[in-house]
Amino acid sequence: MTYEENLNDDANQSTETDADIKARKKLDEAILSKFRNLDQKTLNRCGKVIPADTEMYRLQPGEHNGSNVFFNHNGADYRFSLTDGVHGSMYLAYTPGTSLKEVFQNKVSMKESDLEDYYLGKIAILKDVNILQVNKLVSRTSIKIHDVTTDSRKVTQFLATIAHNAGFDGMEYTSNVTGESCLVLWHIDPSGQGMAITLEQTRLSDFEHDGKEAADILTWDLGISVEE
Repeated sequence: MTYEENLNDDANQSTETDADIKARKKLDEAILSKFRNLDQKTLNRCGKVIPADTEMYRLQPGEHNGSNVFFNHNGADYRFSLTDGVHGSMYLAYTPGTSLKEVFQNKVSMKESDLEDYYLGKIAILKDVNILQVNKLVSRTSIKIHDVTTDSRKVTQFLATIAHNAGFDGMEYTSNVTGESCLVLWHIDPSGQGMAITLEQTRLSDFEHDGKEAADILTWDLGISVEE
């Protein structure tokens, strides 16, 4: 697997029929209209600053020379990615469990040997970043939860573009698979120079958190059985 193929983000796995697409267009346009009506003052009220040195987690296949930082420029299939060809997107979790569930969300079971192929990184954000809080946007405007959790990438990526154009460095949103907060950051450099660094990288088969091995976290906390 090449570095560019490290696409373990919030990917759109759904398929649609022509009838589905036709029915969706009207709904999509209604949501897009809400997003277009967001003004700078409203967006600013829904923002917050995440301070430098904040630690996050990111799981990836492969070691990639000891780095778990990767701003993916191929973002067409990812929820809050920018598709301008200039900025890459990196998805992060506040907890190891959410990071694991996001990557393995379509699995019901795994083999212990599978854990050898993945590396969990503890990542530090190097500077203060201005973040749009999606939950605040929902509570303070007419935007609904389903507007920001739709699998229509045209819709969610439009919101990301609005946030970026308003001066935000990323967005904080709720994971569809754990209900916990996640973060997406945008940056020009795929390696994240000046934005983020890898503090620690651990092969998933060797990872422990709060006294639990990764296999136990997957099996007992996330409902993904790990078999020998």
